[in-house]
Amino acid sequence: MEDVLIVGAGLSGLSAAYYLKKAGIDAVILEARERCSGRIFTVRAEGNNTPVEMGATWFAAKHTYLMQLLHELNLPYYKQFQKGIGIFESLPSEPPQLFDIPQTEEPSYRIAGGTSVIIDTLIEYIGKEKIILASPVSIVSECGKFIEIVTSQGSKYVGKYVIITIPPFLLVAQKIEFIPGLPEPLIEVIRNTHTWMGDAVKFAIEYKRPFWRERGYSGTLLSQTGIAQEMYDHSNFEENRFALKGFLSVNASKLLKSERVALLMDQLTRLLGSEAADYLSYTEKVWEEDRYTYRKYEQFVAPHQNNGHMLYEQSFMNGKLYLAGAETSPYFGGYMDGAVYSALRAAKNIIQCINK
Repeated sequence: MEDVLIVGAGLSGLSAAYYLKKAGIDAVILEARERCSGRIFTVRAEGNNTPVEMGATWFAAKHTYLMQLLHELNLPYYKQFQKGIGIFESLPSEPPQLFDIPQTEEPSYRIAGGTSVIIDTLIEYIGKEKIILASPVSIVSECGKFIEIVTSQGSKYVGKYVIITIPPFLLVAQKIEFIPGLPEPLIEVIRNTHTWMGDAVKFAIEYKRPFWRERGYSGTLLSQTGIAQEMYDHSNFEENRFALKGFLSVNASKLLKSERVALLMDQLTRLLGSEAADYLSYTEKVWEEDRYTYRKYEQFVAPHQNNGHMLYEQSFMNGKLYLAGAETSPYFGGYMDGAVYSALRAAKNIIQCINK
């Protein structure tokens, strides 16, 4: 018997366990993948071990819940490099436009050492023994004063409270059974809730030196015509490893990896010169291929649709079941700040119930 069971070991699930432990309440986390971190996915590039983010990356001062957690964990962060010339492509028939990035623009930040540092720090505080990997949930049922969870392997866990932190749409798409069933209005919202990052194709290209900086470029690219639609400088905190990183077009997921690389090189050498082709490594993540992040929607769902819907703030199964995760947050839904806020909200509700 556990006080709290948490489904999902991403930023929200780990943050919920952190806040509960601070209040003296232990929680066990069930994670479907064989790794923690969810949509935070820092990869060490093959060329020079540069930490490149294939998942969540940036945040700003307005993301107050994430900032507060970083301060509590004593984790340093630094400004995203933006100095210099940016490139904007609008039409294939027109030359690219160059622009200076204004110094007054709100700065974006990155976690020193990679976004996964916050995951590793939370795990260290919570304890690895509290996290059970490779345990996809198949049934969540109310059993009197408790809730029982059954995994796809048939393992059973019983808790007084449950926090589910996986993207809401996956509750339907993965056919997780709830006994009794969740309210139909909630199911309708879930069916039409966008999963942030689910349809993204992220890439990073590692270089020996930041040749773009040497030529006065910021590394920022915005394009409506090329395969790379967004790109930014992605050099590390110490500025001794260098990379460019961004998003490929959604249609890029339908191409072979070799085709994506070829199109990207054509675009970057055209815009940044021949040095762009002299790279150390190429890293990518097609999130559509991650079954614990993305499932095909039943109908069109717009970006951030139903993120932070008011129904996600309610409890279910007579106050024993809470929904958290980035998409459930009314504050910056889909982003890291939303993940942390929703975790804090769920943890506070359970702490209040336990302390009554």
